[in-house]
Amino acid sequence: MKEKGQRGITNARAINKMRCIAGLSICALVIVLTAVTVVMNIADVYNEETPEAGLGTLRMFTTISNVIAAVAAFACLPFQIDGLRRNKYKLPEWIVTLMYVGAEGVFLTFITAATLISATQGFVTTMLLKSNLFMHTINPIFITLLFTRFIADAHISFRRSFFTLIPVTLYAFLYFIMVFVVKEWRDHYMTNAFMPWPVSLVLVLAVAFGLSQLLRFLHNLTNAHVKRVIARYYLESPDYDYPRVSDAIAHLAQVEAAYYYVGDDIYIPTDIIELLSKRYSASGLPLDIQYDIYLENYLAVLKRDGKQK
Repeated sequence: MKEKGQRGITNARAINKMRCIAGLSICALVIVLTAVTVVMNIADVYNEETPEAGLGTLRMFTTISNVIAAVAAFACLPFQIDGLRRNKYKLPEWIVTLMYVGAEGVFLTFITAATLISATQGFVTTMLLKSNLFMHTINPIFITLLFTRFIADAHISFRRSFFTLIPVTLYAFLYFIMVFVVKEWRDHYMTNAFMPWPVSLVLVLAVAFGLSQLLRFLHNLTNAHVKRVIARYYLESPDYDYPRVSDAIAHLAQVEAAYYYVGDDIYIPTDIIELLSKRYSASGLPLDIQYDIYLENYLAVLKRDGKQK
């Protein structure tokens, strides 16, 4: 038997628990910061004396993108809390996609504020003062970290990255109508200050697309790393050193059944069983038989503990 806690092998449940705690903490912080800042802006606490103060703040893409990200963070909370309760962490793909949309929006806000807006209003004013500190700097950093490091639960395809362009495109269309056609809004994003606004429109969409690909790359990088770490645990950890694959699968079933709550659905972790099958080179034992072994041992534990008749 190998010594438990072998160097270089991370317990799969430990890494998921760490990601769950970190994700839950950041989500809660993002929700609070966004809610407080939006309410204070609407109430005009900062008294910025611009057309975008008060209710006018709702026309800002900065506000819109931060709210989208906060909604995505709020949607994460039940799964993260449940993840701590069950010692698992898995988010539905629609939540990951929604957070992707929010992360791209606030990342675009961060880049635009740090470059274009700072060039005319000053870096300190744009990034560090009043509500800008939260909307332009702190929230974008936290949300980007959250999306690329702690909710990397699904590989994001190139096709799915186009979802991130929907809010940007719709807002760009509305913005240019209201600023240059209806002329009800001022050009608060300085799109006509350095170049003709049609060029700015194309440039913004191009930058938004580029940022979405960068976020997708970083997210998928983390996703691949987590999968490798978890796979190595089941392939090499001394926790699953048994004479036969059936014994290892029985142990897996006992571990998983310990986190069962009455009313839960019972599912067979086929991906993990396939890893154990690979570890033991159990080509002579069909996978469907291995699945049956898992289910039989899982139900036996539930019956023993009185969780199921």
